[in-house]
Amino acid sequence: MDLTIQNPRPRPDRGATTRLLVIDDDPAMVRFVELFLEPEGFQVIGALSGAEGIEQARLRSPDAVLLDLILPDMEGWEVLRALKARPETSGVPVVVVSARTGPEDRMRSLDLGADDLVAKPFDIRELQARIASAVSRVRQQALQTEAEKITTLRRVVASVSHEVNNPLAAILMCAEALERKHPDDPDVVKKSRTIQSNVLRIRDILKKLERIRAVVSKPYVAGERILEIDDVEEEP
Repeated sequence: MDLTIQNPRPRPDRGATTRLLVIDDDPAMVRFVELFLEPEGFQVIGALSGAEGIEQARLRSPDAVLLDLILPDMEGWEVLRALKARPETSGVPVVVVSARTGPEDRMRSLDLGADDLVAKPFDIRELQARIASAVSRVRQQALQTEAEKITTLRRVVASVSHEVNNPLAAILMCAEALERKHPDDPDVVKKSRTIQSNVLRIRDILKKLERIRAVVSKPYVAGERILEIDDVEEEP
């Protein structure tokens, strides 16, 4: 297959939408994919060995991986196994490309977690469609999983709110009663207002959690992450 391209199409002025890691020991193949897919909204990252591909996947967080089975330092299946074993790359869709596309090769690739297998030589438009389909499936699965998590979280929060609101109401009533009993004591009034303010704040947080639509995991302290409310429904 001649991979020489004399006049590649000009790249449109738009941002890349899909970060694609190409793990192939042939620089011409990487360049071929880059020249044809970058104008279609792909950001292509090349890796010429299995070890480099695994490291690039860890560092660059690709949306998809295009993986050749024949590599200079290890078999592509070893790379696939390593990618699926790491939490940070296990969910990345992998499309295997190889001249080895017999039933056993296909079965082994799929058993190890590949999303698709394309035979070399391939049609670049078919390859683009296969990658887009794999990315779309993974994104849809992620959205569904996220929606299920949010639904579960909202149910838990609703249950907690029901249990917490009664003691909060009692605390609020006691603080108000204390203020009414000692209206001329500034220290009592100040502390009562502080209690009331914090009770109302807790109620507001619970209401927001009941309307939550998305959460984001962000770094908190060394080795720990915290879930932060990213989006809530507008209060009716």
